[in-house]
Amino acid sequence: MGYGTENVLVENNKPIAPPKFAEWLVKLFCRKDYAEEVLGDVHEVYCWRIEEKGKTVANLRYFLDAFSAIRLLKIENKTTVKLNFLAMISLKVTLRTFMCNKSQTVTNLFGLACGFMVFLAIFQYVSFEKNYDAFIPDNENLFRVNSTLKRDSLLVFETAEAVPAIGRNAYELLPQVADYFKLFNSGSENNCVISLDEQGRNSFNESGIMHATAHAPSLLGLRMIEGDAEFVLDEPFEVIISKSLQLKYFQGASAVGKTITFDDDDENHEVLTVSGVFEDFPGDSHLAFDMLVSFKTLYTRETKRGETAKYRYDEDWEGAHDFLTYLKLSPGTPHEPIATVLEENMNAPITYPGYAYQLNLKPVKAIHTSAAVREEVKTVADVQKLNTLLILGVFVLVLAWVNFINLTTATALGRAKETGMRKVLGGTRKQLIWQFLFESVLTGFIAFAVGILFFSLSFNYFNEFLPVTEKWYLFNEFHTTLLILGIVFVCGLVAGIYPAFVLSGFKPVTVLKGVFKNSGNGLLVRKVLVVLQAGISIFLITGLLAIVKQVDYMLNNDLGMEPEQVLVIAKPGNLNKITDEDRDHKSLFKSLLSSKSFVKDYAVTDALPGSVLRKGKDINLTEVEDNEVKSRAIFVEYDYFKLLDIPFVAGRDFRNTVVDEKSVVLNESAVKALGFSDPQEVVDQRLYEGDEWVNIIGVISDYHHTSLKNQVVPMIIGTRSWGLDYHLIKIDGGSIEKSLAEVEEAFNTVFPGNPFDYYFLDEHFEQNYAEEQQFGRSFGFFALIAILIASIGLYSLSSFITISRSKEIGIRKVLGARSSSIVNHLNKDFLILILLAAFVATPLSLWAVEGWLDSFPYRIGLGLMFFVVPGLVILMVSLTSVSFKTVVASRVNPINLLQRE
Repeated sequence: MGYGTENVLVENNKPIAPPKFAEWLVKLFCRKDYAEEVLGDVHEVYCWRIEEKGKTVANLRYFLDAFSAIRLLKIENKTTVKLNFLAMISLKVTLRTFMCNKSQTVTNLFGLACGFMVFLAIFQYVSFEKNYDAFIPDNENLFRVNSTLKRDSLLVFETAEAVPAIGRNAYELLPQVADYFKLFNSGSENNCVISLDEQGRNSFNESGIMHATAHAPSLLGLRMIEGDAEFVLDEPFEVIISKSLQLKYFQGASAVGKTITFDDDDENHEVLTVSGVFEDFPGDSHLAFDMLVSFKTLYTRETKRGETAKYRYDEDWEGAHDFLTYLKLSPGTPHEPIATVLEENMNAPITYPGYAYQLNLKPVKAIHTSAAVREEVKTVADVQKLNTLLILGVFVLVLAWVNFINLTTATALGRAKETGMRKVLGGTRKQLIWQFLFESVLTGFIAFAVGILFFSLSFNYFNEFLPVTEKWYLFNEFHTTLLILGIVFVCGLVAGIYPAFVLSGFKPVTVLKGVFKNSGNGLLVRKVLVVLQAGISIFLITGLLAIVKQVDYMLNNDLGMEPEQVLVIAKPGNLNKITDEDRDHKSLFKSLLSSKSFVKDYAVTDALPGSVLRKGKDINLTEVEDNEVKSRAIFVEYDYFKLLDIPFVAGRDFRNTVVDEKSVVLNESAVKALGFSDPQEVVDQRLYEGDEWVNIIGVISDYHHTSLKNQVVPMIIGTRSWGLDYHLIKIDGGSIEKSLAEVEEAFNTVFPGNPFDYYFLDEHFEQNYAEEQQFGRSFGFFALIAILIASIGLYSLSSFITISRSKEIGIRKVLGARSSSIVNHLNKDFLILILLAAFVATPLSLWAVEGWLDSFPYRIGLGLMFFVVPGLVILMVSLTSVSFKTVVASRVNPINLLQRE
């Protein structure tokens, strides 16, 4: 970097120019000869500052120097003379008004700043959630293939995964498909263990593992720290890891060429060579992974169907829906015809009558905000919650601006004489309109700046329940920044319209007499704004009550079982270190724990309570398909029902796996779906499930296997000794730490080479309500901010009303009125307004709450509390504010009150 021959700073052979906007302003307001002289001076200083203090500081100081110079120059353009003079006068009047009304100015700025803080936090979070996968290159042309199976037009399932043949065939058959890649989500169902050596030392349970075809890193736009995205997954047994795993495994040292060992509970054992390291995959994506293994590694595995691995993973149209498949289309290509062609190939092998597949090419940017389907990698956004939060943010901002308008209008009414004097002294209506609008807009922008400061200071708190990846995510896009500034500007104009156009239109004589201050127009405006303010507050309080009560209901309602004190240990992923004679590791682990005094019960299952029921079964009392009942199926060992304290309403529990191999237990919903009203009637009946006959030995009461967010469905429970992935251990009091230490000791004895991870079942259940709890915390916090803004506004407005009616208060005091009667008299007006607001807002808020609660199959009812409490809270806030100021005023000497007029 250096100076050119004409004092021009040069970097990389390109001149560095100062900000064009500052130059334009100087040229706009100045004569050409003065402008050229000033710009030459400040440009010379700019070049020096670039060298000494950097470009950012230089740009900022350049603006300040240019603006300072404008004030010293003789301006010749007539239009700019008027604008400059009007702006300077308006600024001085505005600053004088601020200084004369310090309390009202601080109140306005604080209320508006809080409103902007809330709006920015919510708007940033909603923008973040609705812009997932925006970082992926050419994302508008990248689509995921979703598969839907229907039977006679009835939905069987819809999944995010596709059969193996989709990707390759789409690329080879259709020229519109420019590229494709596939992902096999290895960590979704399997328990995977990564070890840093083949002896199983330094092992870690990992879930963010996917097998990926060679083009996945480049098409996903992975930022490679080591390795080339085009070639890192070309060969079998290659793996790329995230920067976080590089730090975790190798303490940040170069990882390329080093090996790690992959084991899973399907007994796959593979030694992988690290071929690359990538920056951690961004959180604002529908995908989540820390490790990508080459897809060709899958081809080295044996398959359980006796077919070659190539057909299992790459070419089979009849294969399982196991693969996330993405197609990159040529720009401008419609995706519907492509889906049609692929559907024809996919449906060709189907021989079952009535069954057919439909394919949907889902744009990657739309996945996170679309309806959830099976096998999603991450939970999709709840669009209803996002929209509700956005409405809340708008409500809070509107409430802040209504509060501002209310106080500005009240103050403007108090400034009516000032307005009259300015008109008497020659001020035009246009000048007065400009002044009021200028003050309002300037106040809005100052409050916006303070709101940004509040938001910055509170970001860590907001990020606990409205998480985003970075603090200033909202301002990354220019159009978003422009939209927000436009909102501030428009709100400022709207807030200043009433005093600007109404007050400026009154005759000076009328205004100077003070007639307007008590006119019908002024009172009507204040009343409407108070009603609007109170109505929004009632709406928010009603919503807050509903959320708190519904979340509390789901957390504390009876599940039909007892998940407390139940320790959960997932099936270990590394079973390759267990010797042949100890292959029945589950029985060995159970025998070691059963002898412990703190173990009350022990059971094993393939479907953990609190998680989604994945397996489906068609059950019937005959082999006729028309009468089938769709149910969800789980497998357990005996003692499962005893451990969870699930009562039987008829029949018995499993005795042991061998005796009851062909026996099942149903829940009450399954019995009703089969057409029985008495559970005892189905005991000892034969049931056709899937493709075999089984015996019904018992019926359990309906219990909530997932959560209260889901309807209880028909369930069929069988017993077996294999494929059971979760160990449930009921702990009977005592020291939890000591019990866990003994469980870990037994675990390490039976499952060497596996990390000991555990959690408690009741905590796992609570995770189902994490979104509702997060939503409740955010809604509650923002609603309280809104109520605070409303309270400040009502207090300030009551102060103004008390001052404006001080003469009336003084006269009443002179005539012998008590303080209590004066308080009651002034409260009467507010009481009527709050009751009117409650009358309008309560039905609307209850309608909105009903709509939200209807999304839950098990929900609270709307009792008397929801009709009374919100309005009562706002009424108490309002009356307390007015009463306090009125009591203070009523205790002042009446002579002093009358002198104020």
